[in-house]
Amino acid sequence: MKLIPQPTLTHSAEVVIISCFEEDQHPVGLPPSCAEEMSQAFRSKIFTAKFGEIYSTIISEPKKAKVLIIGLGKKKELTLERVRRTAGKIVTAVKSLQHQTVIVSLPELLRLNGFFTDEEIGRSLAEGFLLGDYTFEKYLSAEKKKKEIDTIFLVWTKSTERIGKGLKLGRVVAEAANCARDLVNDSASVITPAHLEKTARDFAKTHKNITVRVLNKEELQKEGLNLLLGVSAGSYQPPKLILIEYRGDKSRAPIVLVGKGITFDSGGYNLKPTKSIEEMKTDMAGAAAVLSIMGTAAELGLHQNIIGVIPACENMIGGGAQRPGDIVRAYNGKNVEIGNTDAEGRLILADAIAYAEKKYQPKIIIDLATLTGACVVALGYYAAGLVSPDEQLSAELREAGDTSGDRVWSLPFYEEYQDWMNGTISDLINITMKGKGYEAGAVLGAVFLRQFVEKAAWAHIDIAGSAYWAVPGDYIQRGATGSGVRILLYYLLRKE
Repeated sequence: MKLIPQPTLTHSAEVVIISCFEEDQHPVGLPPSCAEEMSQAFRSKIFTAKFGEIYSTIISEPKKAKVLIIGLGKKKELTLERVRRTAGKIVTAVKSLQHQTVIVSLPELLRLNGFFTDEEIGRSLAEGFLLGDYTFEKYLSAEKKKKEIDTIFLVWTKSTERIGKGLKLGRVVAEAANCARDLVNDSASVITPAHLEKTARDFAKTHKNITVRVLNKEELQKEGLNLLLGVSAGSYQPPKLILIEYRGDKSRAPIVLVGKGITFDSGGYNLKPTKSIEEMKTDMAGAAAVLSIMGTAAELGLHQNIIGVIPACENMIGGGAQRPGDIVRAYNGKNVEIGNTDAEGRLILADAIAYAEKKYQPKIIIDLATLTGACVVALGYYAAGLVSPDEQLSAELREAGDTSGDRVWSLPFYEEYQDWMNGTISDLINITMKGKGYEAGAVLGAVFLRQFVEKAAWAHIDIAGSAYWAVPGDYIQRGATGSGVRILLYYLLRKE
């Protein structure tokens, strides 16, 4: 999809989009032939310009075209997220008409809101357009694939240079999220640990500041990453620890991003039920996000050192598979009882976090994982769960989430939780034995991980609900969302 800003309406198109606020009785850019019709629509309240409301008409001059007037709601309620959602609604409407060229005209007030720059508006529009246009059609036959939008001409009567800069950055961010979506939406028979390794190595081939090292099964055994090895023991797919190093400024302490890479999660001997197991190809969404972020950091030339760490394996049943009740010695020397084989994500993350901190001595560690069903119950689709004992890091991530639309909600990390993951015959257990066994599941997953962090500032982001939507949104369709990509890219951009 091409996004072309222009100061005046100089191209013809099959569809013209006019946006307006509730306060606008005469939308800016409205063709004169539509003026009386729109006045009547406003007077009769057929159209009130409430957010997301769409009014459709047709013009015949200078060329026949469909005109859609889309409501932006009240001026004072405009946010960058509403800009993204509006762009997504535009894409959905145009695709339903099966047109390929569209002109989008924005009212002057969109730029006079007082809160947003032209660059911010451009970035948010590009994200909404490109995320909203995404479809996963790899396995559809040609006749079932939808017609794509070719060009969006964006009428912007101020500087097209500034909005163009925003459109460019928004495209990079959206394409990174869409890259992660492709990985998550694909089949687990394709997206194996070896495939994740290949993806990382492909990034290294095209970006000079990226190097990749991979620990295979034998090296994992030698290093003592036994939690990762234990989870993978039932699968014929060999486990891997994928280390992606981006060096943008060798003088700065690195930021480590750890992404959970369970490429298929059967639950192990604590087997997942029907209506749950079918979507467990998505349990590597954290790894997909980290991979995309690393490639994009190099593309943007960020002046930072960023390390992507991906523990990758399957959690399967087999003769050699890990059993409930097994006790495993972790990389950091702590002994962990396996209370439930389906609480495997925290096991592989624990070894990865401990290994990365020892090897790289980072200032900050952020892990990203589809970790707990409890987080889905608590927050649903529209925010990931954030747990961190570091308030500054939490605040920075919340701000990045709110700005990017890839939102997080902080969960408590109270002192009283800290001993709930202690074992009775081992140092730790991977599910709590206290209470009724299901309380505060999202928090306790993070409490377990905290035992493997020594000095670095650390945050855990649980994307179990936000990574894969069962219902469509305005600019995110059903399926993989790319959760984690936008928030962490915005976070890193703010560190520049």
